[in-house]
Amino acid sequence: MSHALSELPVGFHRRRFSAEGGVGFDAFIWRGGPGPVVLVNGATHGDEYEGPTLLRLWADRWRPGRLNGTVVFVPVLNEAAFFAGQRCAPVDGANLARVFPGTADGTPTERLAHLFDTQLLAQCTHYADLHSAGAAYHLKPWTGYVTHRAAITRTQRAMAACFDAFWVWAGPYLPGRTLSAAFARNIPAIYVECQGLGGVDAGDLRNLDRGVRNLLRWAGVTKGAAPRLRSQKVRITRDVDEAHLQVHHPAPVDGLFVPHAALDRRVRRGAPLGRVLPLDGTDGHVVRAESTGRIILIRRQRSVRRGDALFTLAPV
Repeated sequence: MSHALSELPVGFHRRRFSAEGGVGFDAFIWRGGPGPVVLVNGATHGDEYEGPTLLRLWADRWRPGRLNGTVVFVPVLNEAAFFAGQRCAPVDGANLARVFPGTADGTPTERLAHLFDTQLLAQCTHYADLHSAGAAYHLKPWTGYVTHRAAITRTQRAMAACFDAFWVWAGPYLPGRTLSAAFARNIPAIYVECQGLGGVDAGDLRNLDRGVRNLLRWAGVTKGAAPRLRSQKVRITRDVDEAHLQVHHPAPVDGLFVPHAALDRRVRRGAPLGRVLPLDGTDGHVVRAESTGRIILIRRQRSVRRGDALFTLAPV
């Protein structure tokens, strides 16, 4: 079966994209007339449920009239991780958001990345990846993008503005992500992060829904006046590690994590944020703020292994 979107007749379509080894995903496609191709996916990580919930509901309910372009939703990209209820696929333990663009003959996760990159991402003009903090973390929702050459960066900033209930955090290129693959193809791309906590917050779902509707109107795919957008707090960094969530405040030992600071609190460098208590009764280890800033992510899962990220701060 051909997966060329341009060959589909006008209307609503369901398609299964598959690769060797049983990896694949389901896509819902609304094909309209000539125009942009907007691709949105959820569950790049399997324990992030906000994107899948929104996109699957749209697939059931959204039957627009004329579209000036094509809309493609993939509610669950990483099915193996999703059904295991885990961030990463259990079959190979790989993080899908670290292996792009993947390879056709690699591990199952690498094959999935290659399938998505070559068969769908390569056909789109605008891309959004809907993430969240997942089951183990809680975060202050934001949207972001990889800084690029000026024209693409301006487009990405406009896309991020559509998700106007979220603050904006943009930074340099990091390898392996879905947005890294879009960067390599010069496709304007954003990501959105919701609260997580292993569930779906009703407010997050409303804000995502508003953002997707705004994005489609902004792109000109759907009819309607340009949305009136709320102003956003914006942080653009040149520090490649600033928005790299997994590298900050690592647990110094295995043990029980006891946080002392709350999400969204401003702290000064050196302030105690929490402790990690070894299970053998030896002295606990205090975790202190690496910098001055606002706590925008905190680990909610109390069991930790050495190296697990416990907090992320941002200078906002």
